[in-house]
Formats: sequence, C-alpha cells, structure tokens
Amino acid sequence: MTQPNFVPVPDSAIVRATMTTATPEIGRAKKAGLLGGPNHGSGVGRGTATPDAGYALTLTHEYIHQHHIVDTAEVNHHDLEVAMAALASKRAGLYGRGPSMSDVRFAFELAGITNGTGVVSPSFATQLRGVGHSYFLLRDFVDGVDVDLLRGTVAEAPITSH
Repeated sequence: MTQPNFVPVPDSAIVRATMTTATPEIGRAKKAGLLGGPNHGSGVGRGTATPDAGYALTLTHEYIHQHHIVDTAEVNHHDLEVAMAALASKRAGLYGRGPSMSDVRFAFELAGITNGTGVVSPSFATQLRGVGHSYFLLRDFVDGVDVDLLRGTVAEAPITSH
C-alpha cells in the first residue's frame, strides 16, 4: 500500500522507494516457445504436421455443397469428403502452412473432379471405400499418395493405386 505524501509521518516510518530490475537472461532456461517447432518425425502412419488441419474438413464440406457433389454407386460422399480433406491437409503441411481452398481443389482434381464436375475413377473409388469411417484406412489411403505428386501439379500424374 502506498503512503500518501500529505500525511505527516516520523522518519522511521517512511516507506523506501523501490526500483524494478530487469530479469536476467544469462543462465536462465530458455522458454519453450523459443526452442523451435516440435520434431514430429515422418513415415508411414505418422501423418503430416499441419497447422489447423481440421479446417480442411470445413473447406471440403463447403466445396462439396457448392458444386453439388452427391453420392454415387461407387463413392459415398462422406468417404470422399474425409479423403479429400486429408489429402488437402497433407498437401498444405508439406508446404508448412494451413489448408486452403486451392489444396481442396487440388485434391478433388486428383480424384478426377474438376470444377465440381466429373466422375471419380473406379480404381480411385475402390481406394476410398470405408475411409470416412476408419482412421487406419484413411492413413493408408493418404500414405499411398506420392508426396512428390502432392507437391506438383495435377497434370503431372493421376493417382493410380496404393
């Protein structure tokens, strides 16, 4: 509590002034945020670290509704949505950023759907079966797509098989 200067007090009761000192940085443990990003490792089944990867699901859901993509006999829309979101997320993670609509568009073009039109190839459709309901099938599907293909353009190569 401060001591008002208009109140008379004896010399022995005067509050001494204080000064704040800077925090010493030498010899102090480094802050966790300054040490760099975590090392997630890589490999089959490890995934790709992506900031805000879940946003790819929102973008994919929006893309499907904007382009009126519906279920077919070969592909369930839920399997398609989850698979395309996972591919978009992985592609964004390869560039060290969060997913964007261009990543989602890229994933759909890999599946053969350009501008919301087109048919998913039968070989691609068989890879999608059950992906929306099994994390392990999803990881197998995403790991089966070549990383160089995800870094490139759609014209370079289609997805053929696992």
